[in-house]
Amino acid sequence: MPGRPVIVACVATIARSLPWLAVAALGLGLLAAIVRLAWLSDDAYLTLRCIENLRNGYGPVWNLGERVQVFAHPLWFWLLAGAQWLSGEHYYTTIVLSVGLSGAAVVLLLRTAAHWSAAVALLLLLLGCRSFGDFCTSGLETPLAMLLLVWLARLDERTPVGGVRLGAIAFAVGLCGCTRLDLLCLVAPLLLAHMRRERPLQQMATLGLTLAPLIGWSLFATLYYGSPFPITAFALVFAPGVPALDLIGQGWCYVVHQATHDPVTLLVIGAGLLVGLVQASLRGRMLALGIGLGCLGIVRVGGDGMAGRLFVPPFALALALLARWLANAPPWRALAIAGFGAGVMWLPGTPAFLRAPGDDLLPTAVAEGIQDGRRRDFAKLGLLSPQRATPQPGLFTAALRRQGRQAPLVLGADRAAVLPFVAGELFHFIDPWQCDPLLMRLPMADPRHWRVGEFPRGLPDGYAESIAFGDNRIEHPGLRRYYATLRTVLRGELASEARWQALATLLGGAEDHLRRGFVSGAYRTPGRADVLLDELRTPRAAGTFWFDDARVRCVPRGGLRLRALTKGAAKALHLSVTPGPSYRLRFFDGAREVGRAECAALLAPESPPTRAGADVLGYLRRRIGLQRVAVELPPNLPAFDSILVAAQHEPWLLPALGCCEITP
Repeated sequence: MPGRPVIVACVATIARSLPWLAVAALGLGLLAAIVRLAWLSDDAYLTLRCIENLRNGYGPVWNLGERVQVFAHPLWFWLLAGAQWLSGEHYYTTIVLSVGLSGAAVVLLLRTAAHWSAAVALLLLLLGCRSFGDFCTSGLETPLAMLLLVWLARLDERTPVGGVRLGAIAFAVGLCGCTRLDLLCLVAPLLLAHMRRERPLQQMATLGLTLAPLIGWSLFATLYYGSPFPITAFALVFAPGVPALDLIGQGWCYVVHQATHDPVTLLVIGAGLLVGLVQASLRGRMLALGIGLGCLGIVRVGGDGMAGRLFVPPFALALALLARWLANAPPWRALAIAGFGAGVMWLPGTPAFLRAPGDDLLPTAVAEGIQDGRRRDFAKLGLLSPQRATPQPGLFTAALRRQGRQAPLVLGADRAAVLPFVAGELFHFIDPWQCDPLLMRLPMADPRHWRVGEFPRGLPDGYAESIAFGDNRIEHPGLRRYYATLRTVLRGELASEARWQALATLLGGAEDHLRRGFVSGAYRTPGRADVLLDELRTPRAAGTFWFDDARVRCVPRGGLRLRALTKGAAKALHLSVTPGPSYRLRFFDGAREVGRAECAALLAPESPPTRAGADVLGYLRRRIGLQRVAVELPPNLPAFDSILVAAQHEPWLLPALGCCEITP
């Protein structure tokens, strides 16, 4: 039968194609899973606010007029800024770019694997890694980090020996450092392994050329921002003020949480370590050493508040090592790993990509300060969330300018980066969590109360007023001098002689003792500020912003003592205060306390306006403007000559007192 050979050939071709069709099906399934889980993190809007300021001509800064680097991923920042410049939009652009980079990393892994059985194993491990699915998007630098690490591993495998190899490897290492500095722990050992056979002069010349991205950015950051490190490095690593053993203990909790909720990630990291260590090649062992150092670094810094995020880069590098090994392994071994990964992924429960998007709207538990970051933000920022409302940049600023407001507003920040993004450039946020240039150079005010990734600082007396009114009003003499130097670096004319001198002083640490003196004294035990009661008798209009009236007094952490010129009694007492905090009053006759009272201007539940033409100014006056409240005095309160006013101090609250009206 003449057609029989043709049929047999076709059947044979189809049979040979079936494994690769399975690979293609798994690849499409992985893409569908990534899209199903796609979201933007609230933290990503720190970077997106800086990009908006850059696009509007204000520079890559968070608050206008203050050169501070709040993003820790400069390469991701500029890549994302370029993409948004082309598209004119932030939300879908960020997600599409992230998916593209993650997809490119997967393609490189599959090319390394070569055989279909190895490709199946890799795809199933990727599907089983919950952290990989969660952070393929998110708006953070993780997709770029994964691509660079996989590319670096492939360069190490394929680049010819000699100077070209060292140049390519060093260039990739430099890009990793520009993506996030802690990635250098993962890749530096491999670079050292490549350098050992080169002559010293050739090593230095090659490194000088190929590490140019990292060196160039560090120089730019030093000259422009006043430091080669982002301010978030001061916030989370250099100056949190938490004992190292406590951070290590928290880091171990992060590992245990990962093992419980996403075992595939740690199993792949462990397998990659083992594969690298048993290789005869020094370079393979150095990659394994990098993975080990990266994991130790995660434990040392206490992990992260978002479960699994920090483990994705070592996972990607470990998977690249596994891909190399599986490319030369028997198919049965790859299929055994594929089956194992497919089974283990179900241990913590049904994978998220197989559940409906509505399941991600439920609140997540916080254990040891660690939570599912994607589920935390999915309701408002998930691609497929039915409740998503895409944030619009500068919405509040545009509305305020339509209403005639041109002066900046000064607010506290509640780690909600979406709000500053929506607020726009007319708002200056004092962020005691991770963005403020002075506060992040101080340790935590109370080291006993902290959560991983959240090390709030206390505001020095006079600092909020310094931001609001443009001059240096810090009370502590040493810190005032230190801040004067820092302020010149951050706000002075970029190329002025005074700024160069201040920059040299700051980098040289000549005034660090002034900051340390403040921390060891007034910062830990803040004092009270004395004010004459007569200075606060003039009523303030309801809704007055404290930063619009220099006569309004911010309530410091140590409280305000209002002193009367003469002793007197009170039948009624009214205060004008910013709403939100509770205010505690203690009445004194000389040194003797004669009574106590408490009051608060309550905030009515009200969502921020989002429609065009909304009364944003009225909303802000109700939320942060002074409100008049009656104080319920204790019965039979005797005459007094001073009142001690203390306020609830939360990182996002800036308590202020505008008026104290006493009815005798």
